[in-house]
Amino acid sequence: MNEPFLCPVCKANRTEFRQVYKLAREIRKNPDTGAVEYAADEWEAMMKDGRPDLDVQCGLCGHVASAREFIRAARRDEDRWRRPGWRRV
Repeated sequence: MNEPFLCPVCKANRTEFRQVYKLAREIRKNPDTGAVEYAADEWEAMMKDGRPDLDVQCGLCGHVASAREFIRAARRDEDRWRRPGWRRV
């Protein structure tokens, strides 16, 4: 996570973020009523490739997405302001 981030929605935040850990538990619902019939007591961390599955939340606008989206937005913005004639606001 040593890549710069930029919020892809508000495009103003480069510094304030939260890491969101995904937790899951098993539940069973009644197919007719939608009522929860069983809910496991234990929550488990969601894993992806042996690592915790994380999302990132923008500290300004609250947008939640994968870290990859925030990294891509930062790279696109850097490429854009390096072009001749482009001024960063």
